Amino acid sequence: MQCSKCHRDAIVFQPYSGMHLCGQHLVADVEAKAKKMIRAQGWLRPGDHIAVLLSGDPGSSALLYFLKHLTEQRRDIRISAITIADGTGDNSDISRAKKIAQALDTEVFEGLWQESGILTSADTEKNLNIASLPLSKPPRSILIDRMAQQHGITSIAWALCLDDAAGVVLDSFIRGNVDILVRGNSSKDTILRICPFISVTTEELSLYADLCGFPEEQTSCLEPGDRLHKDTVAMLDNYTNNHPATKYALLNLGENLAGFPTGIAGIIYACEWFLGCAESNIESTECDMKYGAY
Repeated sequence: MQCSKCHRDAIVFQPYSGMHLCGQHLVADVEAKAKKMIRAQGWLRPGDHIAVLLSGDPGSSALLYFLKHLTEQRRDIRISAITIADGTGDNSDISRAKKIAQALDTEVFEGLWQESGILTSADTEKNLNIASLPLSKPPRSILIDRMAQQHGITSIAWALCLDDAAGVVLDSFIRGNVDILVRGNSSKDTILRICPFISVTTEELSLYADLCGFPEEQTSCLEPGDRLHKDTVAMLDNYTNNHPATKYALLNLGENLAGFPTGIAGIIYACEWFLGCAESNIESTECDMKYGAY
């Protein structure tokens, strides 16, 4: 099948747009979506220090690549990376992340999450005992915020994609917990999260990462937090097969429900909350109580 925009062979079909795209036009399409989201949300400002949450996976690697190239002519914007090791000893992903950051000439700030509940900012050797803190969000989010504050970081870039966001919006409806969408970054201690790829599908982000030189079978999509979320995601994927624009409709719905000025920040907050449950192996009902979702 030929690309809808040129005569090259297509590598992807977009059922929601009806277009077949070659590699060149897929890259252009993904980057156009990301730039549009950045402009709409005002996520790029003079004096910004943006840190990419880098895990070594293709999605976050592609996000760092994209932001570095987007800002290469901007001396007033700084791009760095944050890595969080899990303290288990198997840090192959973190090693890969560091190599990627080095290849992209990017400074890396390292953090360590331990099962004991101790969060360590490796580069400052400062420990945070989570048990002594009033938790209003997942522990890793607290570590990321504290590290950002220590290094003058103004926003955290996260490789959240459309499938992640749509799944969480639908999940919030099924649980009757849509209030979580309107919270956004309400805490004064919360560093802004930006997600330029939030309107890009998992498949397209994976292909984009591959074309940028970061191939792998898996992308940076959010792991479900419990059985209900897994069922919700599976149901959404099956429904989208027959109704291709469903995930975009859910993204728009979540943003409209959050309203001004929260907007898409509410969706990002909800996704981070679900990710916190998944990383801590906590069922979402328990996570609601522990992190103040109710």
